[in-house]
Amino acid sequence: MARIAGVVLAAPLLVLLAALGVASAADGECVTTPTGIECGYGGSSTSTTVVPGTSLPLRYLGTSTHPDTGPCWYWSTSPPGLDSWDPANDQAIILTRFALPECPTRETPPTVIHTSTAWEIFRSFPLGAPDISFDPPVGITNLPSFVASPPPDPLSHTEVLPDGTVLEVRAEVRAAWVEWGDGSPEIPYPPEALRGHPHGTATHAYALKTCPPAYRTDHPSGGNCHPTLPSYVVRVTYEWAGRFRQGGAWIDLGTIDRRSVVRYDVDEVVGVLR
Repeated sequence: MARIAGVVLAAPLLVLLAALGVASAADGECVTTPTGIECGYGGSSTSTTVVPGTSLPLRYLGTSTHPDTGPCWYWSTSPPGLDSWDPANDQAIILTRFALPECPTRETPPTVIHTSTAWEIFRSFPLGAPDISFDPPVGITNLPSFVASPPPDPLSHTEVLPDGTVLEVRAEVRAAWVEWGDGSPEIPYPPEALRGHPHGTATHAYALKTCPPAYRTDHPSGGNCHPTLPSYVVRVTYEWAGRFRQGGAWIDLGTIDRRSVVRYDVDEVVGVLR
């Protein structure tokens, strides 16, 4: 569920890119500089325009989302962005400037939304898998079995990026999915539901006990066993949700799943008259 920082160019623009590639080749050597697109120019693409009050050139073409114009481009003295000094980026710079408007304020470029950086941090978190236990340890048919896996604490990270913005990334378990192994549908629970007996609410009652193959065929009670399973394969999945912010509102990053699988035996209690 990865998100991509900056602007995602729609599929029709890929056709435009191909067209631009043909046109660029036909024109000879077209390069992009901070002052425009220059064709018939020999040499590599460079930038000599400097930011007032500094000695740094406007070298990198970045993209952002402006509240007034939406997706737009701007020149910056530092990454992230397309390096205009690298001729390999000429085609992408031409396409970006053709497809998007210039951000309204060039003197103070808008904050770049560092979605890809936040996603990489989210992916690097030690996102734990469920640690599963049952109460009772061996199930009893037609009585509730509680599954327990205490939810882990949220994870967080804060850092100052090269452009000076403060990036906060957070991850927490949003849901716990349980597949009980007897053919019933997988069920989503809130994380606190997997607290086990008596506080948890993630429970399931099995209709059939589980037995080894020999017991099913040879024992008088073998007919009460599940016809194929020697135990139920129970799967519990944590749905880790990530989000980030840069001094404003939280932005969703999507989810990453972590799963654990255990086998669970179920027996039966039979009353005997005496």
